Amino acid sequence: MKPILLFSIQFSLSLVAYALIAAWYVVPRLAERPREAALQPLLWVRAFRVTGGAVLAPGAVAAAVPIAFQRMVGYGDLITAGLALIALAALRARLSGAIALAWTVLVVGMADTINAIIQSMRYSVFNHALGVNWVIVTIYVPALLVSSALILWQLLRSPAAAVLPAAAAGNH
Repeated sequence: MKPILLFSIQFSLSLVAYALIAAWYVVPRLAERPREAALQPLLWVRAFRVTGGAVLAPGAVAAAVPIAFQRMVGYGDLITAGLALIALAALRARLSGAIALAWTVLVVGMADTINAIIQSMRYSVFNHALGVNWVIVTIYVPALLVSSALILWQLLRSPAAAVLPAAAAGNH
């Protein structure tokens, strides 16, 4: 089987699985929580982008994978993970700029992810040995995409959306 076909199958099945988990389990629970609280578990998914830094380790991928690609992917993931941890701390401490930090994580993370996907096709990296990075891309990146959609949903929803139904329920 051609590597890109195998990648496409694995990536697609993972994406569908994460989308179903989100629709069936995550969305109903997050809809009940205030925005700042709902964002926190979603940002934890970003905090573990440190795994993408594995591409920087010597011998982690075939020597034929361009070093520029490895650095772009590895450092992009590490930067996004660091931003996610800062945003999590800000949300937890209820700092005034916490939502702006969550937006930053979303924008930087999505730009990095989209760029990595484009560059992986440009450099045909799936034709080379990727080691554990193959698993990261086929299992973890789909989770990042689904969590991005959920983060966007939370950032666009009214800050009081989950509080109003709870308050109304208490009046009955």
